[in-house]
Amino acid sequence: MNRCIVVADDDPTIVSLVKLRLELAQYDVVGTNDAVAAVAMVRARTPAAVILDVQMPGGGGLSALAKIKADPQLSGLPVMMLTGERNTETVMQAMDGGADDYMVKPFLPDALLQRVSRLIDRSSKAPAATWEL
Repeated sequence: MNRCIVVADDDPTIVSLVKLRLELAQYDVVGTNDAVAAVAMVRARTPAAVILDVQMPGGGGLSALAKIKADPQLSGLPVMMLTGERNTETVMQAMDGGADDYMVKPFLPDALLQRVSRLIDRSSKAPAATWEL
């Protein structure tokens, strides 16, 4: 099973904290502080899940989310927004843009692990798409 997770946040401390907690649970975590770099990492690694902050250089997490969800090879990846943005408009933009979960900072590391694990589990159990003409 793929255990890679891409984490992108403009705060290196958050990236380190998320990385530490997820690595303790045997996930392979790669992190960045930039939205453009995050999309490049996702394309290069096709991770099991992606965690994005809303506010960061390179266009921000909503821009990265849009690029991931617009790519047919990546669109099925579960994406969690992990951000300090609490306003309803931002939450709705993220969810309408395809985010699978939205978690507000500050957060409990164990709660983050539980939600990420649930996202990955749900994603791996999703039925394969079928096409009929």
